[in-house]
Amino acid sequence: GTLINPQLAAAQVHGGMGMGLGAATAEQMLYDNKGKLLNGNLLDYKLPTAMDLPDLHELFIENADPTGPFGNKSLGEPPIISQPPAIRNALLHATGVAINKLPLNPQRLFEAFSESGLLKEVI
Repeated sequence: GTLINPQLAAAQVHGGMGMGLGAATAEQMLYDNKGKLLNGNLLDYKLPTAMDLPDLHELFIENADPTGPFGNKSLGEPPIISQPPAIRNALLHATGVAINKLPLNPQRLFEAFSESGLLKEVI
């Protein structure tokens, strides 16, 4: 679509990329055996901060949308969509191990790599 406010669009994309990376690598709701949420606050629910994110860069290709006002399109959710599958596929290509559950946190990676024989026990 047509960019109406380039700085705001860049900020929206950076926020979406951060949310996608958080969903892929950290965010997880944990429950006890009775269904009570265990990490329902911002101290225990792990979200990436600016310190956790890499340098993010956006690139816009403008293509006016005749159905949108002023030729623009929505920009809220699309930046979130690609990170989890991209990270999962990068792990698959690097290790040969397919993990089909998020988040791809260290515990889940260790378990999957151990089950696949990628990691061997050292005595």
